[in-house]
Amino acid sequence: MEYYRCPIEDLWREVNRRKLGLPLRPRDELSEALASDDERRGSAATTVETVIQGGFVPLSINLGHTAEFGATVLANQLIDEKIIYWTMNTFFPTIQLFFESGRSCTIDGGQLPDARIGLDSALHFKLTDCAHEEDGRVTNSLLPPTHSGPGTGMAIKEAVIAQRTSIALQPIHPDDAKRWTELDRPHTRIATETHTVVGIRLRGMDRLAYIWAKVKNTPATKVWSNVRIAGLRNDVPVPNVWQPERPIKPGAEKTVVVKDSLITRDS
Repeated sequence: MEYYRCPIEDLWREVNRRKLGLPLRPRDELSEALASDDERRGSAATTVETVIQGGFVPLSINLGHTAEFGATVLANQLIDEKIIYWTMNTFFPTIQLFFESGRSCTIDGGQLPDARIGLDSALHFKLTDCAHEEDGRVTNSLLPPTHSGPGTGMAIKEAVIAQRTSIALQPIHPDDAKRWTELDRPHTRIATETHTVVGIRLRGMDRLAYIWAKVKNTPATKVWSNVRIAGLRNDVPVPNVWQPERPIKPGAEKTVVVKDSLITRDS
């Protein structure tokens, strides 16, 4: 996130919360330190706390997405399912998990416009061992074909719904900014938002890691979007990335969806 337009009081408070050890530094240095910490630690840097809610279901649900992806299901229904493939953020702000049992589920984060699903780093690192599609690019499993058959999916050992409090950059209303001079008047503030996340612990992980959703462009009135588990079903086939005519080597990538504009300007 870009912190340069925040009040210096907010920057000091956030630097102290993260224990970065940068007291009484200029605004630019504090802003760069926070941005670097975001880059290095990801969602761990912006998380204030995460409180497990067990089988909690979000009170606010996008009914359009309920019709599209299915009704909300409880987290404990995913326990002991084995992930063999997943797709994320190709067309929608969702992550779809495909299981060895033949079932699949969609974790939907699209309550806010321009939201995107994200993963805590520990979960993302573990999931990349599996064949997957992310942002329109397919990556084959690092495991050789002889070790990627039945019985080798990544087992979900724990699944929960949680409420996470995260920092968010929100616009400052002009009336609230009048106490600053025009020269140093800030335009954004560091606030906190509470949002629903899905926690998963795979076999081999020592703790839960979380799936969350965040808008792409900040500052915004609402930055973090609630996520929910939806559409646990058995009628969606697993995408095939091992077509004989177009094989993908273990660990190799291939673009399947071009998300950027194909229109180029004449120079």
